[in-house]
Amino acid sequence: MAARAVDALVVSAFTAFVQIGVWALTPVGIAWALAFHWKVTLPLLALYLASYLDGAEVRVKRVRAWPAFSRHFWLFTFMRRVYRQRVHVPAGLEAEEQIILALHPHGSMADYRAILDGQLLDLLPALRGKMRWLAASVLFRLPIVRELTLWTGCIDARRSVAESALRGGYSVGVLPGGEQEQLRTRYGRESVYLRKRFGFVKLALRFGVPLVPGYVFGCVDLYHTSSLLFSAREWLVRSLGVCVPVCFGAWGVPMAPLAVPLNVVIGRPIKLPRNPEPTDEDVARALDQYIAALRALFDENKARFGYADRELEVC
Repeated sequence: MAARAVDALVVSAFTAFVQIGVWALTPVGIAWALAFHWKVTLPLLALYLASYLDGAEVRVKRVRAWPAFSRHFWLFTFMRRVYRQRVHVPAGLEAEEQIILALHPHGSMADYRAILDGQLLDLLPALRGKMRWLAASVLFRLPIVRELTLWTGCIDARRSVAESALRGGYSVGVLPGGEQEQLRTRYGRESVYLRKRFGFVKLALRFGVPLVPGYVFGCVDLYHTSSLLFSAREWLVRSLGVCVPVCFGAWGVPMAPLAVPLNVVIGRPIKLPRNPEPTDEDVARALDQYIAALRALFDENKARFGYADRELEVC
């Protein structure tokens, strides 16, 4: 019990720092360093700014992915143990040369995405060095978060960058629900925000790349959530692309995950005909096909992981 408490608090501290602490502590730390150690701080800031402004998030071929970090960073291995995260890959997926992997739901947090990168490096060797994750632009504006995001193989989620990745033969990973889905996460409710998030489907059609659905069982049960200040937080999502989650886990501690195992179940590829200029009807039809496959994936596996009584909501 005590060990579990420590584990949850460590994850809570890391998550709180990434979600909130970076915004508040980084400016304070820089100001303090400049005030008391400016001779050392100024050269270090200059070096960091050169890296910060180098545009690595849009350079698909020269992204600063660090496979050893994704696999072996002690905090990631620790979190895999705390979350008991397991990845289930269908036979034959490793033979696919290029895919668009979409994961649902986003959840209050998406820590599973960062720690998943190292797991997929071993499970899908054909994609080593050829997988790029789409991440919100704001993540590349935050010191430390930027580095964690780049090192785990992410690029900016802008359409032009995603297209560049697919054009270059890279596979792409995405959490389609994004901040809107994160904001709407409710404990015990299997719900995905997908009807208006069809950009990844359009990309699959334009480049003729198979779509692969994935569902993270246990994701929505990691935290109890609150609708406190929902309107204000929704405004932040719409205006700045920033979600402020309000969630509580073990012993009511914010961002301390409950003892719920995560099972990332990846489905079979959905082959779509290449269509460089898909119409709205083409996209809608492909999205319906994708949603049907996602529902089937959920229904086929929900009893296996203890969720037989649940239904998947798509909104």
